[in-house]
Amino acid sequence: MKKEERKWEDLASDCLVYIFCFAGLEELTVALPFVCKSWYEASLDHRCWKNLDFRELDFSSGSNFARIFRQEYGVRRSSFSFSAFMKMCVSRSCGSAVELTIPYIVGASIQQDLIYASIRCPRLKVLALPSLLEKDEKKLPELISRWKELEILEITWKPNSFLEILEQIRVNCPNFIGLHLCGLFDIMETRTIVKCMPRLKILVMSASYLCKEDLMEILNGCKELEVFDVSKCRGFVVDNEILKKASKIKKFECGDCKLEQNYTNFYYDYFGDDEFMDLFVINFL
Repeated sequence: MKKEERKWEDLASDCLVYIFCFAGLEELTVALPFVCKSWYEASLDHRCWKNLDFRELDFSSGSNFARIFRQEYGVRRSSFSFSAFMKMCVSRSCGSAVELTIPYIVGASIQQDLIYASIRCPRLKVLALPSLLEKDEKKLPELISRWKELEILEITWKPNSFLEILEQIRVNCPNFIGLHLCGLFDIMETRTIVKCMPRLKILVMSASYLCKEDLMEILNGCKELEVFDVSKCRGFVVDNEILKKASKIKKFECGDCKLEQNYTNFYYDYFGDDEFMDLFVINFL
């Protein structure tokens, strides 16, 4: 007797949802919903939309993803944008999103997108941002204060409002444990990191500029660090004093650090043409 084959569309809804939780946003929007009715319904479950990582997608109008999305949803070319797509995904999360990663889009302001996310994603734990325009930077401290459950913040380039952001994290984010960013740091900023985040577990400052005094300030003040990455930094060379002080950190990355270098050329190589030009205009002119 031939064994009856089970069909994927007959799989229990909870099983489909569990599987779809591991899918990326492209699969959730232009692939899975169009297989069958049960897959469509499962793909709309808010549990599938907790991790909103938009960096994997190409939002340029001529991209394959944009073309397929417009075709499947009947959207005009002029109506497709990152902001519209993000709002759709955030809406489907029904307030359950815990991770939001926004991509770099040349010359684009994301202020309204962040305001929307601060209202519709109150349970955010991880926020990853690209380098920001000046007007977006000014609004960021206020927005950070709304995410009471925030644990990890990643920003491509240290914003001018960095000190205000640290203070808002100190006051409003009791579970905060991780900071990732790159930039030019001075002693006031490193002391504020220590003051506002003495229980920091993860600190990634790779490709930044800071002197040995700044580095030692962090090593002496953030005694609960488990991961500290200062690889490819400029402003100091790693010596025995630094290695001894960092010996209790589980993962201390310090390769390719140099005392000094023309950091404008260095950041051009690190970020690339478009993003470097935005950073240069904001920070060096």
